[in-house]
Amino acid sequence: MQAQKHPAFNAEDRYLKDTCKCIDSEIDYLADEVEKMDEELLKLKRAVGGNYSDDVIVKATIHEANKRKLNQLRRAEDKPYFGRIDFKELGKSGYETFYVGKTSLTKKDDNKMLIIDWRAPMASLYYSGEIGEVMYKAPGGLIIGDLELKRQYEIQKKELINIFDKGLTPMDEYLQTALWEKKDNRLKDIVNTIQSEQNDIIRADKGKVLIVQGVAGSGKTTIVLHRIAYLMYTYQDIFDAEKLLIIVPNNLFLNYISDVLPDLGVEEIKQSTFEDLVMSLLDTEYKLADIETKFYQLLDYQNLSAEYRKNLQLSSFFKGSMVLKNIIDKYVIDLSSGLVPKIDLKINDLIIYSYDEVLKMYEEDYKYLPIVPRSKRIQKYIESNISDRVKTIQEKVTIKCDKKIKELKDSVEDIETIRDKIIRVYDKRDMINKNLEDSMYKAIKQYFDQWEDLDILTLYKGLISDCEKLEKYSNGELDKGTITFVSDYSKKIFDNEMLEREDLAALLYLHLKLEGLSLKGKYNHIIVDEAQDYSELQMYILRQLSSNDSFTIVGDISQGIHSYKGIGNWKELMDNVFTGSDKELLRLKKCYRSTMEIMNFANQVIKKWRKEEITLAEPVLRSGDKPLIIKKNNDNEIINDIALRINEVRGEGHKSIAVICKTTEESTKVYQALKNVMDDNIHLITDKDTSYGGGVVVIPTYLSKGLEFDAVIIFNCSKDNYIDDELHIKLLYVSITRPLHKLFIYYKDKPSILLDIDGDYFDIL
Repeated sequence: MQAQKHPAFNAEDRYLKDTCKCIDSEIDYLADEVEKMDEELLKLKRAVGGNYSDDVIVKATIHEANKRKLNQLRRAEDKPYFGRIDFKELGKSGYETFYVGKTSLTKKDDNKMLIIDWRAPMASLYYSGEIGEVMYKAPGGLIIGDLELKRQYEIQKKELINIFDKGLTPMDEYLQTALWEKKDNRLKDIVNTIQSEQNDIIRADKGKVLIVQGVAGSGKTTIVLHRIAYLMYTYQDIFDAEKLLIIVPNNLFLNYISDVLPDLGVEEIKQSTFEDLVMSLLDTEYKLADIETKFYQLLDYQNLSAEYRKNLQLSSFFKGSMVLKNIIDKYVIDLSSGLVPKIDLKINDLIIYSYDEVLKMYEEDYKYLPIVPRSKRIQKYIESNISDRVKTIQEKVTIKCDKKIKELKDSVEDIETIRDKIIRVYDKRDMINKNLEDSMYKAIKQYFDQWEDLDILTLYKGLISDCEKLEKYSNGELDKGTITFVSDYSKKIFDNEMLEREDLAALLYLHLKLEGLSLKGKYNHIIVDEAQDYSELQMYILRQLSSNDSFTIVGDISQGIHSYKGIGNWKELMDNVFTGSDKELLRLKKCYRSTMEIMNFANQVIKKWRKEEITLAEPVLRSGDKPLIIKKNNDNEIINDIALRINEVRGEGHKSIAVICKTTEESTKVYQALKNVMDDNIHLITDKDTSYGGGVVVIPTYLSKGLEFDAVIIFNCSKDNYIDDELHIKLLYVSITRPLHKLFIYYKDKPSILLDIDGDYFDIL
């Protein structure tokens, strides 16, 4: 063990052993407490018989806290801490030593703090402090002092493997060790290797819209997950699991990140794709058009005209734009203004509620409600009060009848001569009054049947597929060609009883305008990952779910393979969606995933996009093999060589290998071909998959985004397969930024023009 060479090994080894004993003792104690409290709570709940009890609430809260702490300690028992700082606060006489771990630990007999939680204010010195004068922000204000020692530990199964000191050994050596580890099928936490610029984002102010532009491999996803853990620890009185929301691109990605939060002691956070969130809010399972169809049409430059593909892009962008939001706003105003029919609610020509009276209810009395609940509230009010209104009218009918009888009686001396007339008057009165009573609910139904049926889906389809409406409400922001294409293309989708994913944000917004949302303002922090692929309208919808404009939004414009419907500029997002909120844009430029050789090669590819929005990655000092570009004569030769390459890479100890293809169709063919020549267990990943099991996978580029592998093999980067346009550049960039250690690129005939870069950046075979 390298640790034994360190002069402080004996003292550090003793401290580790003492700490492990203390953890074991605490685990035994908490396990016993949890077991006893399980029984106690069961008896207590039976005793109160389901009634409210302060005692039950208090004990259940303590019980949950003990279970959480027990789980945290069990996760930490093999590696209780990873760092140490020796710090002297200004004005104090001596240095204090603090060990930093995933969870805090206090010795029971003397209350000595053995480990501080990595999220504690002082722990920020471990991540961002340099030897010498330092400061950190604590709840009571700024703390200034001197940092004498900053130490890192490599611990495995309670054994001290290595020790690194700032100033004596390069701290990057510890990071390098972590980065050279082989990859498996799950994203892991990085609490022991968080870098200073990452720490700044994790601990950034909670009360703002924080947008992070991070290059591929900068740790964006991991950072936001650690930020959640930090926020929940630091602001326990504000943040709880029910009020946090994480939006991720797909369910495969959701599975990939599923271990991180539990490992950090955070459970039960709402994590969802945007599509699943919409369907949950609308309580409807819509049938969605295949996500790949349009994407691959945009790539099909050989069979589809440039004009058609341009219109397809414009249609997708429009459906997620603030232009459509404004169209819906105007559409709803017209719907609202004409909703109350210009008729009176009558029974047999008797006015029960006049048009003006109902209009006043709609425009004044219940204006605070969204349109649909407002109309339902008016109907409920009328149903509840119509009996009194009818009784009043019946009284008027009776008074009128009595007056008529009196007139008849006063007109003759002998009442017997007009008895039949009097009876007829009474009969008419009784008939009118009975008819009023019998017909009032039927009259209500007939009246409200005249109100327009505000079915959200029908209204949305009627708007988006109607050229006249789109032209009317767009006020010239859409040209007629785009309007016609959007309308015709949407009709084809709707005729198949389907929606596009791009329709969901607008559909939910229309629902919000007409019916309101049950979750409006529910969440006090929202995380959006891979945000470059979301539209402005989607982000606007998410803002409606926020109670305080507290967001962490991360993405990379260079990886925006869905930029035809997504965000191409963070400033425009801030200006168009988050108007009036406190917002900040930060950049992560360092790549910790790939070797310098791979990332330098990737930078040369993305530069072909030639856009200001590009942020070039700065790889950390980890050197490996250059990307290897391999020419073959045909697909069979490529397949056979890939099979050999996979066996070679696995022989080097690499756990996760991805063969990345441009499309799912290509992936399926490659998968079948590899299965025919290899005995190994190979998996095909499609959009139907919700989990990634590691090992060797064949996967289309768009699903690989956000994932990482030890080695990546790109199947066919030939001239005809990857052309020089934005979408192909980004697809290739995403593919070549997935590997940690090895990158192989195959082509046949002639290489893609995107590989036309300086030969110093790659090797050729």
